[in-house]
Amino acid sequence: MIKIAVADDEEKALDEIESAINRFAYSYDISVKIYKFSDGDALIHSSQKFDLLFLDIEMKILNGIETAKMIRESDMSVPIVYITNYSKYWRNAYKVHAFDFISKPFETADIFRVMNDFITSVKASQSETISLFTDKGLIMQRLDEICYLIVKNKKSVLVGTIYSEYIVKEYLSGIQKKLTGDQFYLVHKSCIVNMKYVQNVSKDNGIIMKDGTWLPLSQRKQRDFFYRLSRQIRN
Repeated sequence: MIKIAVADDEEKALDEIESAINRFAYSYDISVKIYKFSDGDALIHSSQKFDLLFLDIEMKILNGIETAKMIRESDMSVPIVYITNYSKYWRNAYKVHAFDFISKPFETADIFRVMNDFITSVKASQSETISLFTDKGLIMQRLDEICYLIVKNKKSVLVGTIYSEYIVKEYLSGIQKKLTGDQFYLVHKSCIVNMKYVQNVSKDNGIIMKDGTWLPLSQRKQRDFFYRLSRQIRN
């Protein structure tokens, strides 16, 4: 099930977005659960984890940009779709990694387009596998399940997945050549991360993954890392 949050201080807009998402889900036989919020403050204090966010930028209590900044402190990967009347906000919205924009007044087709792009991106990340050599032999590993890879010694790499960690008897450079898509990035000479599982960046410029793992971020890679992460979210 896909869990979607919609935050807008206009009740009519909330209902229209909810209706459009439900129509899309029905048309494509997709299971969704929609959570509606009348302001950004209520959203950030929700304990629920969401797969996709729709944020109105011009909310009165806490606007969409400030809401997104607070969300990005704990979650760098959740796709955020901004809803606004004014293009002047777009530049600031990209600073907090926008997945897409919808201009008011919007049509049902606009919601369908965003939902289709989101579903396509999810399916693309789940479809590929690579072969890896371990002590137990060759295994097939799904790319979307890999969170990070860390060099243990000259020819040994620790692979962290959403389920567990295990050792691969290969060079990191060799594994890197097998990785496809922009979600994997060499953040340090000894470490590759899947940006889908990045939680935030700590004060000591290390990367905190969603499972709490701390990983090094090279100082010279910081600017490119944030650019690539933003592009990954948008795509």
